Amino acid sequence: MESKMAKSRETLNQVLSLMTVAFNELSMGLAVGWLAPTLIVLKDPKGEFKATLDEISWLACLEFVGEIPGVIFTAFALDIFGRKILLCSPAFAFFLMWVINGLTNSMLVLCVTRFFFGVFAGLNDGTNSIYLAENSSPKIRGVFGSVCIALHYVGLLAEYVIAAYFSYTITAIVNAVITFVAFLSVIWMKEPVQYLLMKGKHEQAKKNFIWLRGGNVNNDEMEYEFERIKQNVQSENLKKSSFKKTITSPANYRSLFIVVTLYVLAGCTGYFPVMTYASMAFSASDILTPNQFTILFGLTQCIVAVSSSFFVKRFSRRRIILFSFSLIAVCHATTAVLYYVNSNVSQIPYFPWLIFASITLFSSVYAALYPVIFVIRGELFPLSIKAKGGCISMATWAVSTTVTTKIFPHISDGFGIEGNFLLFLIFTVITMLFVYFFLPETKNKSLIEIQEMLEKTK
Repeated sequence: MESKMAKSRETLNQVLSLMTVAFNELSMGLAVGWLAPTLIVLKDPKGEFKATLDEISWLACLEFVGEIPGVIFTAFALDIFGRKILLCSPAFAFFLMWVINGLTNSMLVLCVTRFFFGVFAGLNDGTNSIYLAENSSPKIRGVFGSVCIALHYVGLLAEYVIAAYFSYTITAIVNAVITFVAFLSVIWMKEPVQYLLMKGKHEQAKKNFIWLRGGNVNNDEMEYEFERIKQNVQSENLKKSSFKKTITSPANYRSLFIVVTLYVLAGCTGYFPVMTYASMAFSASDILTPNQFTILFGLTQCIVAVSSSFFVKRFSRRRIILFSFSLIAVCHATTAVLYYVNSNVSQIPYFPWLIFASITLFSSVYAALYPVIFVIRGELFPLSIKAKGGCISMATWAVSTTVTTKIFPHISDGFGIEGNFLLFLIFTVITMLFVYFFLPETKNKSLIEIQEMLEKTK
């Protein structure tokens, strides 16, 4: 009975410490979802903004421009300032952004706030998976990673509804209230034990470790685990102090190769290009308005992302990734065939709905898959390269998604839109082969066990 209570306290304390990670994802979902329905308001010639097409295009891309300095700063700041302050900063910045947006009708100000949203989103993305991996036990790491991503899609769907049915100012006020409540979750944040040990703060590290493990001080197993973490941190500090050890450690270069390659390939499988350009196809429907189509699109992804936490806990990381990319390959092949036949052979009955179903299925599968990729980033990197490795993977992922998004309309003009989905299909198959041959299984393994496995793997 006492053991069950200790386990319950352990789970509760870890969940409380991770709430800011989850709420930051909710806040980011609100900000990402704000753009699509708000474009209608910004383009309205009778509205207060009267934005030009060039101004709108800048507003749409400045978020991704801002992420680049955000992740670069994170790479250097994570081990200097700690994980906690780098997660608190975005939590407050997201709230401040909505306050400023609600008080202005200037496109210049909106572009500036959008750029800084990207900066703090990069700060958050470079920190969240590391904080999650270091502050949670293996049994809840995968599930809570899924919860975080699910909340991102909940925020996305909520914003589709809020921005579609409320005025611009009311939307900003509602978002400000939600993000301020999210900011209050920093009360329960605990600096990870690994970072405190790395900085020589052993007493505070022991206190945080005991709290995160349910407060049971007199536990030999817990003492043994704490000593193992301490020894691992000392070993990683020695690697960091020696450039040669950093680049020759099998765990270091293998984890860097696996995560960065996986993120680059995943970015080339088409999620963000499809998300960006799908709304144009949805707007052509005679049955649903563009906003209603967008809400339906967001609702489907949200349901899948929320339900993904159930199978993330039950199945291995490798199995989930391989199965998901198999479905994505089928979706891309189906979409390419539908576009080609409808354009070059004969018109297909209910073609708009079939395309919507195929694109929505692909996006939903990716939404279910992303929590696993999110968790792997924090699991595989050893402490000596965790900060820089995590940020390198995010930066290369951003580059690959930017390139595929940029060339999407050019391929459509030159080869037809089906050419894009054939390209996505090729990258999806390559990703499946890479995962099959190179990605190790990390489910139910501690961070130390994962690093030991990478060190031994030839």
